[in-house]
Amino acid sequence: MQIRKSLKNFLCSQDYYIDLFGNCLHVYYYLELLSLSDEVIELKLSEFILKVSGHNLVVSNMDKHEILIKGEILDLRFIR
Repeated sequence: MQIRKSLKNFLCSQDYYIDLFGNCLHVYYYLELLSLSDEVIELKLSEFILKVSGHNLVVSNMDKHEILIKGEILDLRFIR
């Protein structure tokens, strides 16, 4: 199922893709990392800012266009 969602996103050429699974948040096609702490991480995407709040948040993997955040994720906010 995960591979199918990723392939669909790639083929449809969407501006961003956000996937929450377990204690992980995977964001594709973010533009900029705005803030980083163990309780709040903010990402700029094409249409909004994604604010991730929680405990023990860490960036587990990061690339130019995608980021993997692990930790106890309590809240996701989309700020225009």
